[in-house]
Amino acid sequence: MLIQGLVLVLVFHLALAAPPVFAGQPTEDIKTIIDEVMAILRNPSYQAPGQKAARLKLIEQSALRRIDYQEMSKRSLERIWSTLSSSQRAEFLRLFTALLRASYADKLDDFAKTKVSYEGETQKGDAAEVRILVNRTNDKIPVKFQLQKSPQGWMIYDLIIEDVSLVDNFRTEFDRIIKASSFSALLKCMQLKLQANLADLKEACPTPPKAAPKTRGKNGG
Repeated sequence: MLIQGLVLVLVFHLALAAPPVFAGQPTEDIKTIIDEVMAILRNPSYQAPGQKAARLKLIEQSALRRIDYQEMSKRSLERIWSTLSSSQRAEFLRLFTALLRASYADKLDDFAKTKVSYEGETQKGDAAEVRILVNRTNDKIPVKFQLQKSPQGWMIYDLIIEDVSLVDNFRTEFDRIIKASSFSALLKCMQLKLQANLADLKEACPTPPKAAPKTRGKNGG
């Protein structure tokens, strides 16, 4: 699955950004929360190894205000979301959120090595896109934040990294598991991944090999 750790890592990097080409309300909403996150990362009180859990908890509390995990979950399970019960949706959301958090937890200390420049913003009704360029040593990564307006402000529901949608990647992987088995199997895979700290769902749930086609005898039997 495409670099899950960038889901929030790239969001947090925005605090190191150069002045934006155009800063509308979506960009301003994102920057507000990013500034809070970077303040936590730079706080000397949370630099000691023993403070890692406390630091992560504070960051999660800040990040949750601008990431719409439920919308991301819904879009990742697009074709079957409407068929799920409320309890199934709740369990998927719990596991999905936990997987995203786990994917960025060990990457927080690398933020200062990256700078971000704003490339513009587009709004259309209750939808918006904020474009940035992540500048690393000998590397530049274009990223688009997909947002939708809510009573809480502009919420992130997808990232397009080098023209590849994170949600689309999740959907492809989830569909693979569901088609090979079932939705219940997907939940089990997600649980296994969390418990074993596997790199991706393919390690927890490899696609079963296709059964060999039956051969027919000379007489068709």
